[in-house]
Amino acid sequence: MEYIFISILNMSISAGWLILAVMLLRLVLRKIAKNLCCILWALVGIRLICPWLPQTVFSLIPSAWTVRPDIVYQQEPAIYSGIPLLNQVVNPLLLESFAPKESASVNPLQIWLFILLLIWEMGLLLMIIYAAYSYWKLYRKVRESVKWKENIYFCDGIGTPFILGVVRPRIYLPSFIDASQAVYVEAHEKAHLASHDHLWKPLGFVLLSVYWFHPLCWAAYWLFCKDLELGCDERVIREFDVDGRKEYSKALLECSSGRSRIAASPLAFGETNIKERIRNVLNYKKPVLWRTAAASVLCIIAALCFLTNPGKEAQPAPHLFGYRYLAEDVTYYALIYSDLSVPQASAEYVLTEDYKLMKKEKDAHGYEMQGAVSEMTLRNDNFDCYILENLAGMDTVKKTVSMLREENERAWSVQCAGGAKGAFYDILQQKNGDVYLCYGYNSGLKENDFIIGWIFKMRQTDKAGKSAELK
Repeated sequence: MEYIFISILNMSISAGWLILAVMLLRLVLRKIAKNLCCILWALVGIRLICPWLPQTVFSLIPSAWTVRPDIVYQQEPAIYSGIPLLNQVVNPLLLESFAPKESASVNPLQIWLFILLLIWEMGLLLMIIYAAYSYWKLYRKVRESVKWKENIYFCDGIGTPFILGVVRPRIYLPSFIDASQAVYVEAHEKAHLASHDHLWKPLGFVLLSVYWFHPLCWAAYWLFCKDLELGCDERVIREFDVDGRKEYSKALLECSSGRSRIAASPLAFGETNIKERIRNVLNYKKPVLWRTAAASVLCIIAALCFLTNPGKEAQPAPHLFGYRYLAEDVTYYALIYSDLSVPQASAEYVLTEDYKLMKKEKDAHGYEMQGAVSEMTLRNDNFDCYILENLAGMDTVKKTVSMLREENERAWSVQCAGGAKGAFYDILQQKNGDVYLCYGYNSGLKENDFIIGWIFKMRQTDKAGKSAELK
């Protein structure tokens, strides 16, 4: 659940940039073709639904993974917003307040993440309860309704026409509506059904329920509901003359409920933005072809720039954790320590889902905890310099080690609690997907005299769970 929550948080941040872009674009497109605004909101929906999107050089999203899934296990917690100034302001605060301390039994970020996860789940549950209650309340009102024709019903207990239902949607009209108004209301609601708006609006509310913590998502849903109605009005009045548009406006005014609310359903005829809708209906002009074409090109450009991720951004590596590993090859070992038996090349290693490293020696019955995994930056002074000079082939060794560092995508470190004095592991994820495990220790010859004794190329085998499940 922690990984899911962090993924949702990152998706909301990325979608926020697209929402801002849509808010600007709709100011232009609404004067050309209001239905295109709904297409732009569809792009926002795709951004909120899809966790993985293609990478391109055209992307204007600063970062698709502002908060890395392993932030709670980093020795120096940080965000990667893609905006250097923001990183410079936020990261020192994160480091000061949430960096793990040796004296503390629990990482403070783990506590906060657990609390935020509970708050998000409670908010999601409340949104679902609200939607279910609203639907049930409307259903009670329309239980005693009279069928007029097809899927259209008259009801005494409602004040404005609306569509209710997803699988078998029905159009409900208030009993006081006269025949002349009913024609226009029927045309409007059927236009909604033809465009499947009775499905898109509840889907939008589902996304709002998931991303309820993001203010821009509330603004996006409210504007999306407005644009649904404006677009539907435009489709209905396209073939109307001036008198027809006046009668349609009169029906809007007569059926207006005088309120606008955030709801999953229904698609109410007179519940949203009546003044603006009447003004648009009376001032409607058929869009010029070249303007519609230009607006369509803008939508395509928006999709290219905001539905793709930055191409050079380092992606998180959730596929590394929650798996077992075996040594496939010994890439390096220090010659003078080659007779030592630890770590065994035949041992099984596990990178658990909760970012721990565990090891099981050959023929052993259980796993031994090696330590917690924290992200590090691989450098010359914490990697190359730990390689002990061999008696022969040193040039080849240096080239190999230097290549490992240069081709490294991400790296993690494990400070071992037991075993050899100052023992540690480095886990390397390379740009080509290869995984390496380095084992090192303090030689004891002088202070901080660390040596990497072995480097193994690892092979991923079976899935594994959390550390507690392996003990």
